[in-house]
Amino acid sequence: MKNLTLILMIALTSLASLAQVATPKEDRGSDKLDLKKLENKYWAAKDTDFSVVQNRAYSKDGKIFLSASYGPLVNDAYSYGRMTNFALGYYGSERWGLEVALENGNIKDSDSTDAFINRNQFAPDYNTFVSYNSLNFILVPFYAKMSFWDRKIMYFDMQFGFGVGQMKYNIQKVSGITPNTTLAPEQNTVTGYNLDVTQQLFFHENFAIRFDIKNKWSTQKKERYYIGTDSESTRSLGSINQQDTSVLLGLTVFY
Repeated sequence: MKNLTLILMIALTSLASLAQVATPKEDRGSDKLDLKKLENKYWAAKDTDFSVVQNRAYSKDGKIFLSASYGPLVNDAYSYGRMTNFALGYYGSERWGLEVALENGNIKDSDSTDAFINRNQFAPDYNTFVSYNSLNFILVPFYAKMSFWDRKIMYFDMQFGFGVGQMKYNIQKVSGITPNTTLAPEQNTVTGYNLDVTQQLFFHENFAIRFDIKNKWSTQKKERYYIGTDSESTRSLGSINQQDTSVLLGLTVFY
């Protein structure tokens, strides 16, 4: 009886082993790493198929904007003062826009010019900035996010404005034959060109703080400030290439 039981147990064990070999193994493909699927999910086929910063919290695309900014004229040896700039424009996309800008100057003689006049009893030959109106094409190649004290994500972009406009300037000169007579500046208007570098820091979908460095170039007449007893025809000193640079801080409102 014991031998029969042992034989039956051996037979059942053999049948179970054969059944396990004959039965198809359960598909466990889900436990394997599918590299192709992973690549399609997390990587694009080409680097150009995705954007580096894909989530823009504040969009400019299709928006009209109005900005106002204020700051000093920084590169004039004879004058100093504050500039006020107003701009109205439109962003056709996140990367480009158009802008009309008006920059006015409140300009006075610098300390060096006053010292020159006091020492020599006459002024140097110089021009002063009045205003500049321009039409600008805006290019925005940089957009980024940054951490502020590990507590807040801040969004900003950097743009470049290329423009052409009208420059108004005053030629400073004395109308009489003595240096103490009333100044009679001659105002002229010429074509100018500008390159603006602007950084905008967004803190709301409708508002951004802007920081501008505005560079303007023009060809201006230069004349003698004081001619003594000579005629007006002797004032001319030809022309000069003038650069005016201002640094402005302001606010942009998007609609």
